[in-house]
Amino acid sequence: MRYSCLLTITLLASLLGLTSCANTPIAPAVADPTSMLVGNWEGKWAIDSTGFEGKAQLVIETVIGGTVTGHTTMFNTPFGDLTQAFSPAAFDGAKLNVKHGNNVSYVLSFSEKEHRPHMAGPLVYVGKSGTYHGTIRVVRQ
Repeated sequence: MRYSCLLTITLLASLLGLTSCANTPIAPAVADPTSMLVGNWEGKWAIDSTGFEGKAQLVIETVIGGTVTGHTTMFNTPFGDLTQAFSPAAFDGAKLNVKHGNNVSYVLSFSEKEHRPHMAGPLVYVGKSGTYHGTIRVVRQ
């Protein structure tokens, strides 16, 4: 009798131990930033020294290796609304480095806030009257 009680208690303890292991939550997998880049991104751009700012819209069409294709529209610039293709753009897994033919470039750091992809970073425009520094911040739509 004593042996059977001890055996029953041992079996129950083992089953409880296995059950608790089976119910241990598993951390969710972190999404690959490269796959999260493709799509529409919206936010704001600003040039610090001039006070100019407006809406920014990036459309990322493809990411193949580190090469990124797409275009950006910046609204409310001193030259009106401007749309420029990336020429070129590259992504290293953490930062998107974009150059445009109109002497605008920016490096955006990728992050996730509240389960939404964000990118933000410095913006540089080299114009006839000088070099202007600012920021661009966008959120994936």
